[in-house]
Amino acid sequence: MLFRSHYVAVDGVRTHYLERGLEHRGKRPTVLLLHSAEFGGSAETSWFNNIDALATRYHVLAPDHLGFGRTDKIFDFVGMFNKRITHIRRFVETMCVDKVHVMGSSMSGGLCLTVAARNPPDWPIASVVCCSGGGDAPDNDARKVLNTYDGSKEHMRRVVDTMFIDKSWVKDDAFIEKKWKMSQEPGAWEATAAARFKAPFPRPAGVKSERDTLDYAAIRVPVLVFAGKLDSLRDPGYTDGFVPKIPNAKLHVFERAGHMGNIECAADFNRVTLDFLRGLDG
Repeated sequence: MLFRSHYVAVDGVRTHYLERGLEHRGKRPTVLLLHSAEFGGSAETSWFNNIDALATRYHVLAPDHLGFGRTDKIFDFVGMFNKRITHIRRFVETMCVDKVHVMGSSMSGGLCLTVAARNPPDWPIASVVCCSGGGDAPDNDARKVLNTYDGSKEHMRRVVDTMFIDKSWVKDDAFIEKKWKMSQEPGAWEATAAARFKAPFPRPAGVKSERDTLDYAAIRVPVLVFAGKLDSLRDPGYTDGFVPKIPNAKLHVFERAGHMGNIECAADFNRVTLDFLRGLDG
């Protein structure tokens, strides 16, 4: 599937994004799609199976995060988590959007839940759809495959093999090529690798990140959580640790999906998501 690239300056940062469904703009909240953060992650490689379906009823925006895709390669070693949140807030403001149904894949799923739990949220959130995000992420062998990416096309195939259950994606040379090329954008490897750097000394005792202490009960918007039953990057039943704490949350488990259920089970994801949004917007 081919996408036309759009760019906008967000506080001086050249930000790449995809856009669909302009005819729906202003009639319903915009759908904001935020992509996963593995090497080669981008709006295009995360949401290509969902954008057109969502655009049948909604105005859809899908930006590339700082450091990813075709957005400027910027990384803040002190406050990247909040810098990423601020960049998305200013992107929404720059695009003159007032309310968003925000959907996040993997890292962005947890990011969306964190923002929604803040008082007030940093973004004008109408609802959250979280796919393979939230909760604890174990440092297991599957995650090591992602984190040790060496930039080769062969290793990218291993990354896809780890994230997907349907092996047709591993054999899809065009898909592998697309993700590999995204990982080859100047500065992309460095910006993605930087988030995985760890100092060789422990953090001060008692210091925890906001994600480690997230108060899921503080989320006041409707939430739809998707999880792959066969996700090797998560512990079985990981959603039990946080979904019941969210006051207005629904859970949908893909029986035959790994970490990228919105791609592997696209028809199911699109149907359930549009039904969820229809219940909110009519």
